[in-house]
Amino acid sequence: MTHAPTHPRNVTQEFQADRRHEMAEATIVNQKYHLQSFCDWAEEIELDDVSDLGGYTLNQYKTWRRDTTGVNDMTLYNNLMTIKAFIKWCEKRDLVDDGLSGKLDIPQPDNPVRHATISPDRAQKILDYQKKFQYAREKHVLFYLLYHTGIRIGTANALDIEDWDSSTSTLRVKHRPDTGTPLKNQEDGERVINIVHDELAQLIDDYISNNHKGKEDKYGRMPLFPSRQGRASPQTLRHYIQHMTEPCIISNECPHDRNPSECEARLRQAKAFDCPSAISPHPIRRSAITDHLNKDVPKEVVEERMNVSQKVIDRHYDERTESEKADVRKEHLDDI
Repeated sequence: MTHAPTHPRNVTQEFQADRRHEMAEATIVNQKYHLQSFCDWAEEIELDDVSDLGGYTLNQYKTWRRDTTGVNDMTLYNNLMTIKAFIKWCEKRDLVDDGLSGKLDIPQPDNPVRHATISPDRAQKILDYQKKFQYAREKHVLFYLLYHTGIRIGTANALDIEDWDSSTSTLRVKHRPDTGTPLKNQEDGERVINIVHDELAQLIDDYISNNHKGKEDKYGRMPLFPSRQGRASPQTLRHYIQHMTEPCIISNECPHDRNPSECEARLRQAKAFDCPSAISPHPIRRSAITDHLNKDVPKEVVEERMNVSQKVIDRHYDERTESEKADVRKEHLDDI
């Protein structure tokens, strides 16, 4: 279908292209999801020209996004912040009325710094399911690796088979910008990660030996997580995680009263983010960090392992309750 230049889909694509060089890949992917939802809504109400947007209409989108998809407060907040940035961009290009972005009512979540986590019980159920039905497959290895190590999805994407040392059960993380896999913190993100779970170490060995696709990427490297074209993108790996964490995958029952046999989030992996209960990789990273802290791993060790500063750990990732923190401190004080 051909759209006019000011159709929401065309304008959002131009917005993304204009800002691509300013943002990290993960931000680009998140904004793409948010803008896709906005365009779906626009087509549903037959809004064919962004210049027709007004304050009332814009806030109708907020209501639609909240009520039809059941997103949590933090997801809604992030979604609307993307739309606000998009509308500001449109204002500067005289596509919409000046000041329109200020008319979007964005409800503040209770704590915008805190995000979702995945409980140990839920994570174990996913691992048990993968072990039973998808043992040593790409998704099984990816989920276990993220949950055990707390690495970023971009770090997982950057791993090659040669980075795995079976003899020492270690993964070497390298910054390789010239061959397509830069790390978020560049050389400061380089490190060796110990895989201390024997089960995970064996899983990686079995995956590489029996189920790896054996595909090289365009640079002649052998990615740990390949695709048919070469290296699976961070977005593809993110879809894997979101799809695996849909409750109906394990139980075939939906807590949101949807029919799993008809739900697009269930049937199309790329639409898994539309499931209100699906978990993205970042909450898994947060849960892994919290689990390390609960197990009395020193923060300086977590800092090196997860490639995150102690200041950021305290502000964004330490999800322990005050009682849990007190219990850890007590263990250190028992022998004094």
